[in-house]
Amino acid sequence: MTELEPLLRFWRAQDALFDRAEPVWWGAVVSDPRYPRIQEANYARVETAHPVTLEEIEAELLPTMDRSGAARAHVVLFHPDDQTELLAQASTRGERLTWDLVMEHSGPAGGADPRVEEVVTFGGGFWRAYRASARLFDITDQQDLDQLEAIERELLIPAGRRWFEVRERGRVVTLGALLVLEGIGYVDHVVSVPLARRRGYAGALTARLVSEAARVGAERTYLLAEPGGGAAAMYERRGFRRVTQIASWITPPGAR
Repeated sequence: MTELEPLLRFWRAQDALFDRAEPVWWGAVVSDPRYPRIQEANYARVETAHPVTLEEIEAELLPTMDRSGAARAHVVLFHPDDQTELLAQASTRGERLTWDLVMEHSGPAGGADPRVEEVVTFGGGFWRAYRASARLFDITDQQDLDQLEAIERELLIPAGRRWFEVRERGRVVTLGALLVLEGIGYVDHVVSVPLARRRGYAGALTARLVSEAARVGAERTYLLAEPGGGAAAMYERRGFRRVTQIASWITPPGAR
């Protein structure tokens, strides 16, 4: 079993939450007409290590996009080192490649920090904090925020996604989420507001997420981080190790 297979097991299970996840020989095409603006709900998952061409992927992806109303073509490669010709094709066409560092927790779970609390009521205050945190990931379009919130409410939280927070003077300053599917934990959306950074909140929250994943029996816990970013170093201090990188690109509207 490759090191990425457990993460792919989680990824496939999460994709199955959306309207359609159609398998193809190189991976799958995921689509959901309820969330046409959200790339995670409408994309191609390339999980094969065997060579595949851009034309083969788009022959499956583009008709599905037309049916779901998605404006952007999104492709994710789990084995980019084995897809050099595909990456060259995408680069030559002008696609802007993005890289994510795959990290797996391999250290002790760590102790509980009283500053970190689980969100138990998803009321208006939480959703305001959630939308504000999404803007820190450069998601600012109101329609995008509406559809992201809808995915949380309608799919992810009902599937078991749990949210944790740190507050200062009654205000949410750090948020993060954990979802365990198929026995694999996935840490996501860990972020602090700028004025609350460098106080250890994100690290404490990450440790709590890892601890919760272990407590419910997750055999492994993963996250994605920006290569070379400060967050990756923080995650390493919290017991994560670098596994590999995955690549992706998004073709903007009107470019295809």
